[in-house]
Amino acid sequence: MSGDAGSGADGLGVRCACGHADRGFGTTRWQVQRWDAEQTGWVKRRSGLVAPAGDEFLRLRVRPYSVTETTGNLITNAGYSRIGNLFTNQGATQAADSTHTRIGAGDGVTAVAYTDTDLSAVAGSTHRFFQPVSGAFTIGGTRTWVVAATFGTADGNFAWAEFGIDVTAGVAAGGTTVGALLLNHALSAQGTKASGQTWTATATITWT
Repeated sequence: MSGDAGSGADGLGVRCACGHADRGFGTTRWQVQRWDAEQTGWVKRRSGLVAPAGDEFLRLRVRPYSVTETTGNLITNAGYSRIGNLFTNQGATQAADSTHTRIGAGDGVTAVAYTDTDLSAVAGSTHRFFQPVSGAFTIGGTRTWVVAATFGTADGNFAWAEFGIDVTAGVAAGGTTVGALLLNHALSAQGTKASGQTWTATATITWT
């Protein structure tokens, strides 16, 4: 097992094909870092944590065995509406804070659309899972938001083919059912997460 420090720059792109020169674009970069069962076991023993997050692996200088990126996802109609409602203070609308936001992965392969309200994967934990984020969206730079979630050894063990960020009405908990809002949706084949492994997905949304 490697004891080296590692980092990766992955990207999942979110683009609004608006068709107007004066409209903005939202591009989401997704980072997917993967640690195998041996690495996960070592970090658990060393840290004393039952479910260490990705930053704990990096703090202990354990390099992911694989880091990948993908581009091309879209922000849903509901996602744009929520952003607009919050910006203009219209109604009691839940913000995407640290206790209401999750990153979801699924094995669905249906083409994404602006009208999507859920992942396309069928029901059940062997096909889809939404994991609470490890903290609120942070400002990673001008016009940039960053959020991440770590899928532990028992979560998300299936072929990762789609992604999305959801916002729940209640306090976020890991589960298979989408929350009140699906902010964005993307397709990208990222391989199969096996039991015992730890994967971290990081989403960086940049507005232009």
